[in-house]
Amino acid sequence: MRTERKPIVAYVALLSSMFIWGFSFLVVKEVVATVPVFTLLFLRFFIATLFLAPFTAIKGELRLPRRDLLIVAGLTILGPIGYFLFETFGIANTLPSRAAVIIATIPTAVFLIALFLRQEKATWKKALGIIIAYLGVFLIIGLTRQTPGASLLGDLLILGAVGCAAIRTVLVKDILRRVTPLQLTFYQFFFSLALFGPLALSDGFNWVGQLNMSIIFGVLFLGVLSSAIAFFVMHYALAHLAATQVAVAANLIPVITLLAEVFLIGMDITLLKVLGVAITIIGVTLTQLAGRSSSRTDITKKS
Repeated sequence: MRTERKPIVAYVALLSSMFIWGFSFLVVKEVVATVPVFTLLFLRFFIATLFLAPFTAIKGELRLPRRDLLIVAGLTILGPIGYFLFETFGIANTLPSRAAVIIATIPTAVFLIALFLRQEKATWKKALGIIIAYLGVFLIIGLTRQTPGASLLGDLLILGAVGCAAIRTVLVKDILRRVTPLQLTFYQFFFSLALFGPLALSDGFNWVGQLNMSIIFGVLFLGVLSSAIAFFVMHYALAHLAATQVAVAANLIPVITLLAEVFLIGMDITLLKVLGVAITIIGVTLTQLAGRSSSRTDITKKS
């Protein structure tokens, strides 16, 4: 029974993280209009570190071998440092729903990296899925570039976040065999403070006078829910599921963000936007189904 429950809990954890991140695009867009990017990232990760520290200490997981600490520090350069630098600057320069659509291509990027490392076999289904997925992205980026708030620079920055997330997803699976999801989550934010602390000081403090309760709650949401909790449950899922299974959940992010834009802030929903989201999700899903079917074939042959 316990072995059956773990995958169920892992799927629930995974879906929870994607739901939180779907809303986080709108929150970042609102907060970054007042709080400078470096300061926002420092506050976000400082709050996450403070939130996770007591739980990590109570469970006796603060100590890690030096080798694992160095590996976690290296992974931190990709995410959260690289990922959130690209993502936050990207969202500041484009629409949240466009950013979420591009983020949904992370599973495809994971497959491309896995193919390059020969961890996955190339099939026509995977190739077709990759082409369809990026066709959806280019549809959103190219044909909706005149939409108010849209920006090619912002879109390219989000693609940088995709690259960081994909590489990290492929690499992080190994370290989770030796460290717990809680340790990985805590230390990635702790190490991030060494960079974002000095950068935040360079932003100055003029923004403090513009704070209101909405911005404060937004920063707390990003620190506690979108950083500490969402990353912890995602790492938990990654410890119990395949990397590609975790990556495919990114399909849900643009759907949640698009619905949130429409129902919470009254953005217009256009046929082109829906079509771009649908094509992207179809392509990514086809890629994932091809990968899972080929994995089953390999298992059958071995048995």
